[in-house]
Amino acid sequence: MFNKTQMQFINEFDNARERHPGPLMIYTGRLLAPGDEVEVIITSESLAITINDLPAPADHPIHDLFEREGFILREEVSDDLSRFREIRVWGRWYVDGPDDQLFEPYITCKTDASGSKKFVRYVYDWILRVGRHSIEFEPTTEGETAYGTLRAWSAQLTDYSHLSPRFLETVNLPTGLVWFPQDEEYGLPILVMEHAMDLIRALKAEPETA
Repeated sequence: MFNKTQMQFINEFDNARERHPGPLMIYTGRLLAPGDEVEVIITSESLAITINDLPAPADHPIHDLFEREGFILREEVSDDLSRFREIRVWGRWYVDGPDDQLFEPYITCKTDASGSKKFVRYVYDWILRVGRHSIEFEPTTEGETAYGTLRAWSAQLTDYSHLSPRFLETVNLPTGLVWFPQDEEYGLPILVMEHAMDLIRALKAEPETA
């Protein structure tokens, strides 16, 4: 539900730039972990978890995580729930071996009483990781240029063509980036740029050379 097509991003970027001309536009990127898609749906009365758009299986380890620490997230969203009827947190369940499983949250969707949705970066303190890569766009930058720039940076930051198939089999590398506008009040869109999956699969399928 959070992925955007190229044209959706370009149109939303251009519309936001026209509504708020002038300011420098800054995007910050976070590496996108591989794994199953997770949504945590929180209301004042309930908390539900889906994995790949289905209810999380009863034996999924994410339930253990939320039994131990889920109250922290509920406490942190309580203020937002006084103004929104539902909060959804989107992320990935990342597995790297039997002893390294974790939840990586990226995006929050806030739905008000009228059903209007607001998509923002995840900022709650529970499992908060900040972006590490930033790009500045001039006020005259158009959406098509911004999209192409973010795509090119994503490809550069997650270029695994120099790695061996044997190494790729032993690690789960990021599959792209999630790009967030620094100034969310301008209405600039978030971009999930998951482009590396096909490259990773192709490289893993290559035979090792002597």
